[in-house]
Amino acid sequence: MDREEKSRGINVASYLDFKLLFEQWEKLMDRSSPSTCLYHDYIDRIQAYPELQKSPLQRDDVYREENKLGFGIILSSLFPLSGQEEDKILALTSPFDYSPIYCTPAFQKEFLDHAGEMNIPMDFYHKKVFKQKMTQIYGLIFDQIYGKKFIGSESLVFKIPSPEGYSKHFQFQMNLQYVKVVPKGTIPDLSQASDLCNVGDVDSYELDRWLKEIPLDLFEFHGFTILEAQDLTLAQSVANLNEMVLHQEQVSSDSFMELVEDSVKSILRKKGLKVGLAVLQTINGRMVMTESRLAYSYLIKQLCGEGCGESYQAVLELLAKVEKPILLNDLDLAKKEVPLGVKVSEMGIKEIILYPLKHNNDLVGVLEICAPESGTFDPGMFNTLDYLAPSLSIALNRQAELLDQKIKGIIRKNFTAIHPVVEWKFDEIALDYVLKGEEGEEPEFQPIVFNEVYPFYAAVDVKNSSIERNKATQEDLQLQLKMGKDILVKAKEYQDLPLLDKLIDQIEEFETRINLLVVGEEEVKIADFFHFELDPTFQHLKEQNEGLKDLCETYQSSLDPKTGIVNKNRKAFEQSLAKLNQIVGSYLDQEETNIQKMFPHYFEKFKTDGIEYNIYIGQSLVKDRKFDPLYLKNLKLWQLRSLVSIVHRVSAAKKELAHELDVTQMILAHSTPISISFRLDERKFDVEGAYNIRYEIIKKRIDKALIKGTRERLNQPGKIAIVYSQTKDAREYQDYIHFLQKQGLLTSELEEVELEDMQGVYGMKALRVTVKDLEPNLSQDSKLISEGKEG
Repeated sequence: MDREEKSRGINVASYLDFKLLFEQWEKLMDRSSPSTCLYHDYIDRIQAYPELQKSPLQRDDVYREENKLGFGIILSSLFPLSGQEEDKILALTSPFDYSPIYCTPAFQKEFLDHAGEMNIPMDFYHKKVFKQKMTQIYGLIFDQIYGKKFIGSESLVFKIPSPEGYSKHFQFQMNLQYVKVVPKGTIPDLSQASDLCNVGDVDSYELDRWLKEIPLDLFEFHGFTILEAQDLTLAQSVANLNEMVLHQEQVSSDSFMELVEDSVKSILRKKGLKVGLAVLQTINGRMVMTESRLAYSYLIKQLCGEGCGESYQAVLELLAKVEKPILLNDLDLAKKEVPLGVKVSEMGIKEIILYPLKHNNDLVGVLEICAPESGTFDPGMFNTLDYLAPSLSIALNRQAELLDQKIKGIIRKNFTAIHPVVEWKFDEIALDYVLKGEEGEEPEFQPIVFNEVYPFYAAVDVKNSSIERNKATQEDLQLQLKMGKDILVKAKEYQDLPLLDKLIDQIEEFETRINLLVVGEEEVKIADFFHFELDPTFQHLKEQNEGLKDLCETYQSSLDPKTGIVNKNRKAFEQSLAKLNQIVGSYLDQEETNIQKMFPHYFEKFKTDGIEYNIYIGQSLVKDRKFDPLYLKNLKLWQLRSLVSIVHRVSAAKKELAHELDVTQMILAHSTPISISFRLDERKFDVEGAYNIRYEIIKKRIDKALIKGTRERLNQPGKIAIVYSQTKDAREYQDYIHFLQKQGLLTSELEEVELEDMQGVYGMKALRVTVKDLEPNLSQDSKLISEGKEG
């Protein structure tokens, strides 16, 4: 009985007998096959041992001298080993017992202690053993008593430390062919609980329910079981290593190396081995070798302390040249000729295996296995190590990829979050910087400039967002002031304190000033009033007057836990604003992926109280594609079409907003190419030249542009405004507008207006067109892109 059975008070009535085996002999004896004579012989010979035919049998009955030959007959029918006893790991036990009545020498060697008891680490596996044992027991009960079958439990796999210092893995299987379930009396009726045995997953067995509704003390188990163990050390070592590789990011380097060392020792089955792993990587033809990256190389660690430059270089040269597995077993001879051999010999190493680890034919590392005794290794072990090599190669390649990511991260840290389109340029600049430093020069970053690029700009802005935000804040403050005033007025009915009148007067004054002044000027004062005046007063009133308790608690529950202020309307505004930004931003991200397929370009998106973006496209931005003006036309048409789709998407989402908001859409048309450069001080791109800077000034001003001679804002919900300064840009966009009008996406009305002059911006004009109120055909959003000309 194991620990779990004892703790639960479970007793399995197990009785040894061979009746089912004898019955099988009799069945097989009646068959017309050459083996019939054999079973005739078994039956005839076993008659001489009547004691072995009784039920139940005691263990001593089997071991008696007069029964030994009879027991041998039984074993020969079960285990026809033909001299393979040394390899087969078998045992015979009473039903569901782990104390063998008989076992092969291999079983005894691996699992029995000096007293003949099982030597499996039950304390570690007892829950798993108990679960498997119970599912097997109830599987027999359901099968033999109730005629129900279900999927049995999986085999047990044990990890057992060997005296030699490595681990072995064994899979246990229990053959229940010769076990019979015998009811002691009346058994439970399962007709109303058929789900008890309708389980198909080993993790879903309801053991507690089984034990309660079908107690095991109602049954006896007669017969015997056969235990068979299979050595899965090689397969399990590889599986464990694969599992750790899959979760490598969550595992420390030390834990990974411990598993590697244990796996190597287990599959080679040699004691006293020392295992190391040298990580090697080549970047642009250069072998990257540093002390930290070679920290788990056993040879490096042992040979290279302080001031051992020669040994360090010698080991590096040796490891870097390993192209196929090498067995070094003449180190005593080598030490006379090679300095490295002397140091290795001083370490007490007699033999070394160096096994190269490759990924896509590139050397990523070397597995080092060192033995303190001669004759430990043989070339046949290379085949065994082949099973570990793929997992180790993948693990080291991931480390190489991580280093590459770090290099890219340094570039981004010193420059910007580089768009993939222009990353090639930054790689070139960074490489030149590193090479000059290696040559002893004082490196400087060269200017990063892209000439003759065409800019695109558009903005989707939330209309009157500042006014709406202030309005929401104002409504929250008014609500909280009213709730506070109501409590104070009610409190006067219980206690006429002059302080209450003073607080009411302050609230009324705040209410008047909120309606007259900008909220921001009073918000801090009112918040202090809530925190330092009202909150302490309400706490006192609640404790002194039971009739005010509910009012005060309702007031407190309406406050934001972090700010202590009513945040109902402000929260609704912010959530609605975030919702609109998410709709617009996600759509643009999706479309950006599609339009990159047309021609690579630089894209950057900004989020404020809305979304705006810049696009730069031109030959200087790319290295291996040819630019064509056709892409400009396609991108302009896409830009207009995408704003139509955004209007439709926002319109469809407005009814779901907690706070009513709307958006405006605007494009800045600029067909003259500009130059952009990367500014190291601000780590971002900026325009070059006085004329080009005017383009940036226009972008900052036009969101508040007014139509000339009116107070009307150019940007309006449901409309798309296209701001321009050159007549040719207007004509081109008019063609695109006409095309979308024919598609039924825009109304027929087209406004042409002049804009009021703004600070630093003069003579701007605009086209404005209304988007038709209909559901967009979203599948057509990027149709134009697929029709673009490939470069």
